[in-house]
Amino acid sequence: MPPPAAPTPPPAEPLPNSPDSTSPTEEAEADAGGTPSRAGPVGTVSWGTGTIVGVFTGLLYGGAKEANANVSKDAEVMLKMGSTTDKREQYRLMRDAMEKRFIRVAKGSLVGGARLGMFTATFFGIQNLLIENRGVHDVFNIAGAGSATAAAFGLICMYFTILNLGF
Repeated sequence: MPPPAAPTPPPAEPLPNSPDSTSPTEEAEADAGGTPSRAGPVGTVSWGTGTIVGVFTGLLYGGAKEANANVSKDAEVMLKMGSTTDKREQYRLMRDAMEKRFIRVAKGSLVGGARLGMFTATFFGIQNLLIENRGVHDVFNIAGAGSATAAAFGLICMYFTILNLGF
């Protein structure tokens, strides 16, 4: 017959400084109607996620815009192809046109992604900065971030327009 097992001790009580318990100052602030203090800022927006979504949206928009802009250039290629009866020349013209179109669409995608990615990164960065400085997450942060971002990019576009470099 096996010896009787010793009784197991009861589970230990959690320590008062454990991360699961709230500190007395947080409870007092919550009871007083204030927002409990936290280690991080109040409701910050996910800067990285917003930037990635902006980059992919810009890639799609830039590529679609360039793909639709190439219709007149495709018509020119068809006119050139109709003027020659040589199949090799027609094949070369078509291949050159498709290569140029691919490069234009790829460049439009990259430029559109970079532009919209920079815009959304700036917007969410300023919005997070306002949330941290003001300590609240409200519509005024969004309006302020949108205004500051639009002003910054407007000045950048105006600068490149004045220099006649194009943007």
